Amino acid sequence: MASTTLGPPALDRRAARAGALAAGAMLLGAMSLLAVVEELTGRDVFALPFVASAAVVAMAPRAPLARPAAVLIGYAASALVAAAVTAAADPSVWTATAAAVASLVTMLLLAAPHAPAAVCAAFIGLTGPDLLHPLHTVLPAVLVVLGTALLAGRLLPPYGYPPSWR
Repeated sequence: MASTTLGPPALDRRAARAGALAAGAMLLGAMSLLAVVEELTGRDVFALPFVASAAVVAMAPRAPLARPAAVLIGYAASALVAAAVTAAADPSVWTATAAAVASLVTMLLLAAPHAPAAVCAAFIGLTGPDLLHPLHTVLPAVLVVLGTALLAGRLLPPYGYPPSWR
């Protein structure tokens, strides 16, 4: 005779579904806000590195790469390093490579690894945006992603972000 009570496997499936829906809601919120900010400001905040960050933070909110310090410090370091590398050389695939590698090393030395930040560094090295790009584009995008994740962590208990600052 089959049991009509919910046992641990059924509870685990429900928790997994609730977590997946909460992660989807967080990603939807972050991407929607990035789109609105881009429409209002004309800045490229709805760019692949920031969408990737939102996805990482949504899918694995407890992972070291998703922690607020890793995201914020990783992007700040990567954008600044990439701006310096790009100022020293013309934008190219080689400058993008140097910027991404230098940003990765910097993030690891700062104990703030966030893979999409290396993509941001490569983008800066490839396109050579103005020197204020880290302030007028990268910072607002990162704040949207982190703000959405923090809000989702408060409003959606299955999401549970952040586990800690570091």
